[in-house]
Amino acid sequence: MKNKRNTRLGNRTRLSTRLIWVVGTFSAVLLITAGWLVYLNFHNLSKTRASGEGESQGGAVLNNGEIITEFTWEKDSPLEATLGPDAISASEDAHTFRGGRASTQGLAAGSNGNDINLELPGTELFDVEGIDVSIDYRGTEPEGSFLSRGNHFNFGISDGYLSIQYRVDNRKGGFTSVKEKTTYELPKDENFRTYRFIYSPTTGRGEIFVNGMPVWSKGGLANTVMYWKGAGNLYVGRGMNGGGKDMAILDNLVIRTTGTISPLAESLLNFSLEGKENGVNVHWLTAVNDQVAYFTVERSINGLDFSKVGTINVNPKAGELGEYNYLDKTPIGETVAYYRIRQTFKNGKFVSHSLAAIRTKASRDFSIERVSPVPFNDNFEVSYFMPNSGRVWLQLTDPKGKILSTETFEAPQGKNIHSFRDKNNLPPGNYVLHMIYDNKKVSANITKSM
Repeated sequence: MKNKRNTRLGNRTRLSTRLIWVVGTFSAVLLITAGWLVYLNFHNLSKTRASGEGESQGGAVLNNGEIITEFTWEKDSPLEATLGPDAISASEDAHTFRGGRASTQGLAAGSNGNDINLELPGTELFDVEGIDVSIDYRGTEPEGSFLSRGNHFNFGISDGYLSIQYRVDNRKGGFTSVKEKTTYELPKDENFRTYRFIYSPTTGRGEIFVNGMPVWSKGGLANTVMYWKGAGNLYVGRGMNGGGKDMAILDNLVIRTTGTISPLAESLLNFSLEGKENGVNVHWLTAVNDQVAYFTVERSINGLDFSKVGTINVNPKAGELGEYNYLDKTPIGETVAYYRIRQTFKNGKFVSHSLAAIRTKASRDFSIERVSPVPFNDNFEVSYFMPNSGRVWLQLTDPKGKILSTETFEAPQGKNIHSFRDKNNLPPGNYVLHMIYDNKKVSANITKSM
């Protein structure tokens, strides 16, 4: 009886041990899964913010100027900025609320139908020569403003379409106005999208992007600044109440600078591009070398989205006038490539100069392009490509590799045609044509007719 009790006790002990092990393993799996989901959530957040960390949102390829202010609305107060100056007021119903982009918090208007009206102090920080405004928005409101500053600036929605209004200096003591309702109609699906306006004073160009894709642009005079110094406070969410729904409709506001023009905008001289066998040589001359910290070479394949390909530190021994070269060896195929130089000055300001374009050619190797006629009778022509000038050996062999005919000749760089004459009266059948250049052999199967 005692032995049976001990046996039952041992079985219970083993069962309890197994149960503890199973529960512990299951708990560990849950913890690992939860941790992974949290990581994915924050990873996704970093790639979907309007600040452009991810390429899908436009990214820093559009503009990576200095951030003036940034709001992510992750704190309890809607007035608290993540970077830069805080807001000074907002509607009493405006508040941060869950349901922002990528499962974060965002800015909601509340359920009482009042507009958000987040007010930013119009200090000298905003009296910049160009501006980059990026914000995540969802909603179905036909009218409203993402960001406005009196009568001088308004980026938002008009009659359901993206709209923009801004002023630029006319160099006569006044201004020229740009006011347009674009052809981009905002979708009515309440999904977050990134809406972005950029005005560059160096090019005089205004552009609007949705999720990084251009939807509107307006050209202007190069080296023209915005006309809005001392224009007062700025407002976010004027005319926006979320349709009376208490949900996050705005998220991730980022306002950046876009460079300066005066007095250094015309400092880049003799900016030129030259195609080389191993890349594109970018050459430029600067007239204010002693005021520059470094240069950034940027490249684009569409003339809009630029990415950095290299950085050149200034040569302090060059004095006021400096000459520079940068060889871009990145293969980009046979297309038109656009380049521009960005100068960053010792005072922290920068200017992006007008772009230049060059048609690049894809690098090609030694190759046989065509043999004709097929089959041949007494002679044939072989078309081939030479990457450089040099001596070529031509061999004709049988299928087993026995050499039946050999020729050698000089050929220039590029496409060439060589005529082969059957001096040995080869019998009809299949043969192999070999061409050898610079220790590389290329081959083609050929046939002689009856």
